[in-house]
Amino acid sequence: MHARLVVLFIVSLTPVFNGAALSGPILKGGSDAPWGAFPSAAFIRTPFLSFCGAAVVHPDFVLTLAQCVYDEEQLIPIQPNQIEVIAGDRNIVSVSIERQERNVLEVIIHPNYTAYNHQNDIALLKLDRPLEMPSNTVETIVRRHRIVPDGSICELPGWSMERVSSSSLTEADQKYTTVKMLDRDICNQANIHAGRVRESMVCGGNLLSSTNAVCSGNLGCPLYCEEELTGLLSFGVNCGAPNDPPVFTQQSTVRETREDRTRKHLLFTTANGSVMDRISN
Repeated sequence: MHARLVVLFIVSLTPVFNGAALSGPILKGGSDAPWGAFPSAAFIRTPFLSFCGAAVVHPDFVLTLAQCVYDEEQLIPIQPNQIEVIAGDRNIVSVSIERQERNVLEVIIHPNYTAYNHQNDIALLKLDRPLEMPSNTVETIVRRHRIVPDGSICELPGWSMERVSSSSLTEADQKYTTVKMLDRDICNQANIHAGRVRESMVCGGNLLSSTNAVCSGNLGCPLYCEEELTGLLSFGVNCGAPNDPPVFTQQSTVRETREDRTRKHLLFTTANGSVMDRISN
């Protein structure tokens, strides 16, 4: 049973058009996101990964997945100079005048991150210079620290590449889909995620086959509940397949302290609120 599920999962992550796999992110169904609808949604690129979602949480910092900036062979973060951060653009291929690109000075992975089960799958990237604000398409997001009730309808923006022919890439625009939040116990059933959804995670989306779902490439994309950042997509990228609902790392493990004129702090915290790590500038 488990081997069969793994095969289906891998196949679903490789969208094919006329026999050729699309190499970028795919979002099945969904709706087009208007300019500026999700101004905190960003993405990163590395030599090892063409796309991973991120969220602007401070002019100097973006939040992304640890798995996107972690070298699993060397068991260390990848080098900051290998990461590019892009914000303010709704198309990942065509560059608009609204796009802001930044290099990274520091990669800070949650100290309790474990790659094999995606526990504490979250990282902060310190940018080489602040993002320009105010902007019509780039803003920091309010981070949610309240519980999201089961049944809540949230929004997940992502990007979707589409072709009209085997040689022509015509669209790579931002889209979004709605996500209905699920009871963690349901997601942890043996035929679904089998206990993998921990207290630091939330689960939502389709349990049955769906025509509206996130496919390949959109790991790290932010989940917004009541216009607040709730989490980042960590696993369960099911492309509409049943019994593999999306799972999100809750961003509440990162907190911001009071700022003064010279220092700004972002803190990693454990579930009970104790400080695990600190970043300051």
